[in-house]
Amino acid sequence: MDDHTLRVLEFDKVLTMLADEAAFSIGRELALAVRPETEFAAALEAQWATAEMKLLDQMGIDVPFAGAKDVRPLIHSAAIGQALDPGDLLDTAQVLRTAARARNVVERIRARVPRLGEITDEIGDFRHFTDEVDAAITARGDVADSASDALATTRRELRVAHDRLEQRAQAALADAVRRGIAQEGLLTERNGRKVIPLKADYRGQIQGIVHDVSSSGATVFVEPMGVVEAGNQVRELQLAEEREVRRVLQRISGMLGAREEAALATVMALARLDVLVAKVRLGKKLRAQVPPPGDAESWLHPSGRSIIVRGRHPLLRGDVVPTDIDVGGDAPGVLITGPNTGGKTVALKTVGLLTLMAQAGIPVPCDEGSQFTVYPRVYADIGDEQSIEQSLSTFSSHMRNITAILTKAAPGTLVLLDELGAGTDPVEGAALARAILETLLERGCALVATTHHGELKAFAHSDPRLRNASVEFDIETLSPTYHLTIGLPGQSNAIAIARRLGLDEAVLERASQQLSPEHFEFEQLLAEIRDERAAAAEARKREELARREAEELRLALAERRDRIEQERASILQTATREGEDALADVRRELDQVRRRAANREFDARAAEETLRTLDAKLAKVAARARPQRREAVRPAALKAIEPGDTIHVRDIPQPGEALSAEGEDGRVEVQFGGLRMKVSVDRIDRVEGVTRAPAQPSVVPLGPSPGVELDLRGQRAEEALLRCETYLDDAFRAGLPFVRIIHGKGTGALRAAIRETLTGHPLVRRFETAQANEGGEGVTIAVLAG
Repeated sequence: MDDHTLRVLEFDKVLTMLADEAAFSIGRELALAVRPETEFAAALEAQWATAEMKLLDQMGIDVPFAGAKDVRPLIHSAAIGQALDPGDLLDTAQVLRTAARARNVVERIRARVPRLGEITDEIGDFRHFTDEVDAAITARGDVADSASDALATTRRELRVAHDRLEQRAQAALADAVRRGIAQEGLLTERNGRKVIPLKADYRGQIQGIVHDVSSSGATVFVEPMGVVEAGNQVRELQLAEEREVRRVLQRISGMLGAREEAALATVMALARLDVLVAKVRLGKKLRAQVPPPGDAESWLHPSGRSIIVRGRHPLLRGDVVPTDIDVGGDAPGVLITGPNTGGKTVALKTVGLLTLMAQAGIPVPCDEGSQFTVYPRVYADIGDEQSIEQSLSTFSSHMRNITAILTKAAPGTLVLLDELGAGTDPVEGAALARAILETLLERGCALVATTHHGELKAFAHSDPRLRNASVEFDIETLSPTYHLTIGLPGQSNAIAIARRLGLDEAVLERASQQLSPEHFEFEQLLAEIRDERAAAAEARKREELARREAEELRLALAERRDRIEQERASILQTATREGEDALADVRRELDQVRRRAANREFDARAAEETLRTLDAKLAKVAARARPQRREAVRPAALKAIEPGDTIHVRDIPQPGEALSAEGEDGRVEVQFGGLRMKVSVDRIDRVEGVTRAPAQPSVVPLGPSPGVELDLRGQRAEEALLRCETYLDDAFRAGLPFVRIIHGKGTGALRAAIRETLTGHPLVRRFETAQANEGGEGVTIAVLAG
């Protein structure tokens, strides 16, 4: 991929954002090295890996990176025969253990994430090495006595020798104190030897080795001869301990060094997983909906149109206005016109940068419905690169870049040109710009260009390979709206802006006289078309919202129907079983009567009693077989309900319109805004009749739908509960039959807090855990009252 294009599109800044999400240094290093793929197969594989990691995140499965760090230098040192320090061995073992845990996490669901499985296949089995480290080195970084039998023996002998040395040194000190020749009654050490502080005047009173003299010369530190031999034994054992410790460390380091290649591959596989997790985290921050979890094929294509739905430039902050644009296909060129600071260059950069992110396997900040084409080559000429040192003007710098682009442009190339034809004579600049556009289109390139030349608007309108586009400008506020409109050229607005800024009317009138009537008619026509397109877009938006709400309601009703069918089948099964049991009892009673009749043990009174008992049992069986319906309790003051009456239902904040009278099942069909449902009469508080008039009955609109899903993962309990309360209220007002609350599994604290809130909540009828394939214990489904 062209380095100049990556630089002007600021791809490196996206990589910096990606690297900031990495868990350890190698992951950050790999994140900064990510580059857009130029082949479709490679780009698809990159997005597949990201989509699979996103699926893991949606399922609430975390890949561990605890203790991960760059241990490659340590592995290399072990490979060339160096003995690693205990702390270095602990760090290396921790990284290898973390990699093994990551492999186990992926292996559990490998069938759903095969590409992640291919990465974890690079993670080796180092349990023998990590077990040896655990056995030989303590958590404090010391070599344990159990590391070897020789070390245990040496340290045991060292403790005995040290105790013997301490006893002899204390005895010598006590004798010196008793004789009054000791400076103080404390043993001390010099050069690792036990010494007695003697007064300098009495240094000849004890035979021994002088190891030090105080700075004043008043004290001499002497090791008595009776202690020297014991000190020598301690020193010999200390040296033996050091040799054995070094041998143990060398042995364990050799185990690691012998598998240098596998260890390095394991660390790098863990880093690749880290980069994928970083991509998912960055996608969350950017609110990227591409790629969908577990899907990279439905939106990434080797050729055709790139369609960006509500794309956001990832480097912009605040309330970013999204961009809708499509490039390629039958009309491969888009020409954007409009005023300065209107957002033309941002739209251009958004197309280029989102394309590069898609080809690099990075989540793209755009909405569902977006599609991207993989371009082998992407070239961009954006910004003013004039240079005094190189004697380059604005025009010259643009021409130098465009010349380089034209030498390399071929079919399958995406070209982005900013301010095409600017910086020179307008007539010649427009002619040159048109020739450049025609050349690129003839070579089969997809292109997006911005310009101020009015002549190019007419060219784009007449050439079927090009489409006009424009950024809008608010005349009232004298500020751009940053909305991109495809299909219409930009309006100049120069005279309107000058009038708003207070330019003298006489000057404006003179300027207007210089323009042809066709110019004003064209500008007026553009304004009317813009208004009509805006109205149509708003109507489509409302229609799409209604369609989504209807689909959500359809799914909810289908689920409710399935649940009712299951309950019905269960009730019928129970009733059948009870009926068969009762019938068996009756048959046993009849058998007994027949036996008594055959034996002439017939008693009229007993027979009558038996018949009464059987009649009672038969009546009981019949009652169980009949479907029972609980009669609705009608409030005493409730009037008869007729279609068109206004109904006030308990627990529903808005009134509804009765669509039917009370049915045989004691329920009334009621319309609440866009939601139609049946309500039992015992929940109706008040009925208001309506005056029959030709006017259409008013329908109270539902509140806006907040969506059927609330994601609370990663939030603190207090913040999550506040969001949950607000969401339940909005969902109830919107008429949603149920909602899905995603809290994740984790420690279970957030799940317990959410379910405690749902228990007894006035807007919640009941709640349940989601199916295993829908999130299991990480998701709670709440059925709302209504």
